[in-house]
Amino acid sequence: MRPRHLYNAVFAWLFFSGGRFTAPFLEEVADFDDTLTGLALAMQFGLASLLGSVMGHRADRLEMKYPHRGRCFVLAFGMALGTAAFMMHGVVCRVLGQGAKAVCAHMFLRVIFSVGLASVMPVLDGLTLAFLEEEGL
Repeated sequence: MRPRHLYNAVFAWLFFSGGRFTAPFLEEVADFDDTLTGLALAMQFGLASLLGSVMGHRADRLEMKYPHRGRCFVLAFGMALGTAAFMMHGVVCRVLGQGAKAVCAHMFLRVIFSVGLASVMPVLDGLTLAFLEEEGL
Protein backbone atom coordinates (compact mmCIF):
# COMPACT_ATOMS: atom_id res chain seq x y z
CA MET A 1 0.00 0.00 0.00
CA ARG A 2 1.29 3.43 -0.82
CA PRO A 3 2.05 5.54 2.26
CA ARG A 4 -0.05 8.47 1.09
CA HIS A 5 -3.19 6.37 1.60
CA LEU A 6 -2.12 5.55 5.14
CA TYR A 7 -1.28 9.18 5.86
CA ASN A 8 -4.71 10.25 4.60
CA ALA A 9 -6.40 7.65 6.82
CA VAL A 10 -4.34 8.55 9.89
CA PHE A 11 -4.82 12.29 9.48
CA ALA A 12 -8.57 11.79 9.03
CA TRP A 13 -8.55 9.72 12.22
CA LEU A 14 -6.63 12.44 14.04
CA PHE A 15 -9.03 15.08 12.74
CA PHE A 16 -12.03 13.27 14.18
CA SER A 17 -10.52 11.99 17.43
CA GLY A 18 -7.65 14.18 18.54
CA GLY A 19 -7.31 17.15 16.31
CA ARG A 20 -7.58 20.86 16.81
CA PHE A 21 -10.82 20.59 18.75
CA THR A 22 -9.53 18.46 21.62
CA ALA A 23 -9.45 21.35 24.10
CA PRO A 24 -13.05 22.48 23.39
CA PHE A 25 -14.09 18.82 23.41
CA LEU A 26 -12.63 18.29 26.87
CA GLU A 27 -14.17 21.50 28.15
CA GLU A 28 -17.61 20.60 26.80
CA VAL A 29 -17.81 16.84 27.35
CA ALA A 30 -15.56 16.32 30.36
CA ASP A 31 -16.39 19.73 31.91
CA PHE A 32 -12.68 20.53 32.33
CA ASP A 33 -11.55 24.03 33.18
CA ASP A 34 -8.50 25.58 31.51
CA THR A 35 -6.08 24.09 34.04
CA LEU A 36 -7.35 20.52 33.66
CA THR A 37 -7.46 20.86 29.87
CA GLY A 38 -3.85 22.04 29.79
CA LEU A 39 -2.79 19.28 32.17
CA ALA A 40 -4.58 16.61 30.12
CA LEU A 41 -3.05 17.79 26.84
CA ALA A 42 0.45 18.13 28.33
CA MET A 43 0.20 14.66 29.84
CA GLN A 44 -1.10 13.25 26.56
CA PHE A 45 1.68 14.69 24.39
CA GLY A 46 4.40 13.99 26.95
CA LEU A 47 3.40 10.36 27.30
CA ALA A 48 3.05 9.94 23.53
CA SER A 49 6.57 11.34 23.13
CA LEU A 50 7.99 8.95 25.71
CA LEU A 51 6.21 5.89 24.34
CA GLY A 52 6.84 6.62 20.66
CA SER A 53 10.21 4.88 20.53
CA VAL A 54 8.95 1.95 22.61
CA MET A 55 6.01 1.35 20.29
CA GLY A 56 8.21 1.84 17.22
CA HIS A 57 10.60 -0.79 18.55
CA ARG A 58 7.70 -3.16 19.20
CA ALA A 59 6.43 -2.61 15.66
CA ASP A 60 9.87 -3.34 14.21
CA ARG A 61 10.10 -6.56 16.22
CA LEU A 62 6.67 -7.65 14.98
CA GLU A 63 7.68 -6.76 11.43
CA MET A 64 10.63 -9.14 11.69
CA LYS A 65 8.35 -11.88 12.98
CA TYR A 66 5.50 -11.20 10.50
CA PRO A 67 6.97 -9.61 7.35
CA HIS A 68 4.77 -6.98 5.65
CA ARG A 69 2.17 -7.26 8.43
CA GLY A 70 3.85 -6.56 11.79
CA ARG A 71 3.82 -2.77 11.57
CA CYS A 72 0.27 -2.80 10.22
CA PHE A 73 -0.84 -4.79 13.28
CA VAL A 74 0.58 -2.14 15.59
CA LEU A 75 -0.90 0.68 13.49
CA ALA A 76 -4.35 -0.89 13.58
CA PHE A 77 -4.03 -1.59 17.31
CA GLY A 78 -3.10 2.02 18.02
CA MET A 79 -5.95 3.44 15.98
CA ALA A 80 -8.45 1.05 17.57
CA LEU A 81 -7.18 1.85 21.08
CA GLY A 82 -7.29 5.60 20.46
CA THR A 83 -10.77 5.40 18.98
CA ALA A 84 -12.06 3.33 21.89
CA ALA A 85 -10.60 5.79 24.39
CA PHE A 86 -12.15 8.71 22.53
CA MET A 87 -15.57 7.07 22.38
CA MET A 88 -15.48 6.12 26.07
CA HIS A 89 -15.62 9.80 27.05
CA GLY A 90 -19.33 9.73 26.28
CA VAL A 91 -19.82 6.61 28.38
CA VAL A 92 -18.01 8.20 31.32
CA CYS A 93 -20.31 11.23 31.08
CA ARG A 94 -23.41 9.05 31.10
CA VAL A 95 -22.28 6.71 33.88
CA LEU A 96 -20.30 8.96 36.23
CA GLY A 97 -21.68 12.39 35.37
CA GLN A 98 -19.55 15.12 36.94
CA GLY A 99 -17.19 15.03 39.89
CA ALA A 100 -13.78 13.80 40.94
CA LYS A 101 -14.32 10.23 39.72
CA ALA A 102 -15.33 11.49 36.29
CA VAL A 103 -12.25 13.74 36.08
CA CYS A 104 -9.99 10.79 36.94
CA ALA A 105 -11.76 8.61 34.37
CA HIS A 106 -11.40 11.26 31.66
CA MET A 107 -7.71 11.70 32.49
CA PHE A 108 -7.22 7.93 32.32
CA LEU A 109 -8.89 7.90 28.90
CA ARG A 110 -6.49 10.60 27.70
CA VAL A 111 -3.61 8.37 28.86
CA ILE A 112 -5.07 5.45 26.89
CA PHE A 113 -5.50 7.72 23.86
CA SER A 114 -1.86 8.80 24.10
CA VAL A 115 -0.74 5.15 24.11
CA GLY A 116 -2.77 4.66 20.93
CA LEU A 117 -1.29 7.82 19.42
CA ALA A 118 2.22 6.64 20.29
CA SER A 119 1.44 3.40 18.47
CA VAL A 120 0.39 5.19 15.29
CA MET A 121 2.83 7.94 14.38
CA PRO A 122 6.23 6.16 14.59
CA VAL A 123 4.78 3.09 12.91
CA LEU A 124 3.46 5.20 10.07
CA ASP A 125 6.95 6.63 9.60
CA GLY A 126 8.42 3.11 9.66
CA LEU A 127 5.96 1.94 7.02
CA THR A 128 6.89 4.89 4.83
CA LEU A 129 10.61 4.22 5.18
CA ALA A 130 10.10 0.52 4.38
CA PHE A 131 8.12 1.46 1.28
CA LEU A 132 10.82 3.86 0.12
CA GLU A 133 13.47 1.20 0.67
CA GLU A 134 11.49 -1.33 -1.39
CA GLU A 135 11.06 1.20 -4.19
CA GLY A 136 14.75 2.03 -4.14
CA LEU A 137 14.26 5.72 -3.43
